[in-house]
Amino acid sequence: MPEIKGTLKSIVYRSEDNDYSIVKILTEDDLVETITGYFQKLTEGVTYTFFGDYTTHQKYGKQFKVTSYQKHEIQHEDGVVSYLSSHLFTGIGPKTAEKIVELLGIDAIERIIKNPAVLKPVGLSAVRMKKLQQELIKERHHEMILVKLYHYGFTSKMAMKLISEYGLQTVEKIEDNPYQMIEDIDQVGFLKADLIAKIIGFEDDDPKRIEAAIIYTFESRGYQKGDTYLTTEQIDMHLNASLRVHVDIQTYLERLINRGKLKQIDDKYCLSHAYFSELYIAEKVKTLSIRDLLDEHVSDVIELVEKTKHITYTSVQREAIATALVSPISIITGGPGTGKTTIIDGIVSSYLHLHELKKTDHEVATKIALMAPTGRAAKRMKDILELPAKTIHASLGYGYDGSFEYSKLLPMPYDLIIIDEASMIDIFLGHRLMDAIHDECQVVIVGDVDQLPSVGPGQFLEDLINSKKVAVTYLTQIHRQAESSQIVKLSQKVNTNHLEEDDLKTEDDVFMYQCYANQIASVLIKQIQGALDQGYDLYQDIQVLIPVYKGELGIDHMNQVLQDHFNQKQSLGMTFGDKTYYQGDKVIQLVNDPKQGIMNGDVGIVKKVIKNNEGQFTMTVSYDDLEIIYSKDDMDQLNLAYAMSVHKAQGSEYDIVMMPLVKSYMHMFKKELIYTAMTRAKSHLLLLGEMSLLIYASNHQSEKRQTLLQFLLNQEHKEEERELSPYDFM
Repeated sequence: MPEIKGTLKSIVYRSEDNDYSIVKILTEDDLVETITGYFQKLTEGVTYTFFGDYTTHQKYGKQFKVTSYQKHEIQHEDGVVSYLSSHLFTGIGPKTAEKIVELLGIDAIERIIKNPAVLKPVGLSAVRMKKLQQELIKERHHEMILVKLYHYGFTSKMAMKLISEYGLQTVEKIEDNPYQMIEDIDQVGFLKADLIAKIIGFEDDDPKRIEAAIIYTFESRGYQKGDTYLTTEQIDMHLNASLRVHVDIQTYLERLINRGKLKQIDDKYCLSHAYFSELYIAEKVKTLSIRDLLDEHVSDVIELVEKTKHITYTSVQREAIATALVSPISIITGGPGTGKTTIIDGIVSSYLHLHELKKTDHEVATKIALMAPTGRAAKRMKDILELPAKTIHASLGYGYDGSFEYSKLLPMPYDLIIIDEASMIDIFLGHRLMDAIHDECQVVIVGDVDQLPSVGPGQFLEDLINSKKVAVTYLTQIHRQAESSQIVKLSQKVNTNHLEEDDLKTEDDVFMYQCYANQIASVLIKQIQGALDQGYDLYQDIQVLIPVYKGELGIDHMNQVLQDHFNQKQSLGMTFGDKTYYQGDKVIQLVNDPKQGIMNGDVGIVKKVIKNNEGQFTMTVSYDDLEIIYSKDDMDQLNLAYAMSVHKAQGSEYDIVMMPLVKSYMHMFKKELIYTAMTRAKSHLLLLGEMSLLIYASNHQSEKRQTLLQFLLNQEHKEEERELSPYDFM
């Protein structure tokens, strides 16, 4: 690992909150270097060795990012003077420090630690002598803590987080119970804590490990299967597989319940914060539902909207609009072509008429909110309805520090909220959303309940529908503009398990290309090139969807294949791991970054890659009108996006969707996944490979999630409410 050795020259910046610092040092070669990292204030005259790597900041240029560091024994008397007169020690100025060194020499620090009385000739009081000894011991202890933490594999950033949380007891706390870090420290999970525990010497059947593993079991199932509760048998089975030791877990479950970590409902166990999220959603829905919003003018207003727009709504569409206008909370669900967008437009237009407003009125922005889980879905709402639309996170005021501006204490100001693509909402985002809606607000929830459920735990939309506690309009009729769409017909047959051999043929906007797995890549390239020749855009119009990441036909490898063929500007690239990004590449953001204004799932184009004189790279990515600069440290936030997962594409639409069908994907082929993939296509759907796999997938549903929201919605009693937990799956 690269290292720099030098002494402090100046402190450019230091955060008192987390010890993040930008410092200039003077190296042994008399060069000035800028270092950044998480460490306590450095001392003039003291030599340090910093370990890390060079990066290039978009504004400040070349910097050395520190992952760990160590202080060297002070070799010179002037160094001891600088150290003793530094900020670390109270009441010792340069003159007093000089006197101490003149008296005690270069070994002054060791001699004071051993016996502070050696300072008597300097003229310090007994209190000041003792204080200096204690501060020297504390600083020595701090250095020993860092050495130990680096030994355990922690970076300097994580080490400072630990020291900030645990202070001088850091090592003792970690060695006593490394699993406590999971609860106390961001970015420490069970696997990291378990690794530290093994280094320390914890046994596999240690009670602390078992309790942590039980919590991890719930979190894993939440990520992998979306469950919000588990049975004893399921917990035991997962523990046997992950812990590699069999224990009687009932005692541990009871302990966790008594400590408030778990909640038991009959024979079901769930994490307390997950339970209270589902409970809060249920209670908020009940609170919203008790109001009566009947308006005798609704029918007249809908007729007026029809005349204004020169449209005739079907009876179901009129019912959906009317229900939304007279219900405090309502749901509209249906597949592609069933008119969801037309109904949303009708609701907004009717609401404006009822309240004597126009779209251009200033107060509309504070009365009506349109929102969706993804940026692309929000943009589609904005373009179609000609009103502002945002992501749910943006609507809630999600800040760069991970906090939300709006909550029960400060609700959003809107009187009408319409939420699209609601099948993507998990219980934690649902909790945040419901927490920020005031009790007099009207809420309209729109989504296709047959699509893939949320990535996070729960099934917000489906449970609300199944509870029968919310007014629901089911849209099943395909409207005239979509009647001729084979995409719509085929996706409906998949969704209703009515797909047959006779349906597996090319027709209109669906193209089926039967081929072997080893032909998929070449066929995809030809089809994409053909679409480009017809004027379609690679970045906005065409999307390859693949359900797995690994393997010859996985997302990662196919991205490389498509990149090599369709991006010829490969003279200068920025490498991260096994991927290299070039100007012109299609990329996807993988995590929320509110500070930069980009969110998980946003797709952009690499505009330029720059290499400075020191060989360091930066990359500029354009997201519509927003340009973001990525350094090497940011590259784990990106992936190529010529091919992407169906989950990542959810909430988006593309003119052309291409999807391979091969046996290596079979473990992922479920009705919901295929249906969701098909319904991403607006104009053309290309399916390549073994068409018979469509029938297989349409007859295999995803395993139903184990959730409590429907049960809680139908409960009459109200339990104690809890504050939002900082923990979630986002």
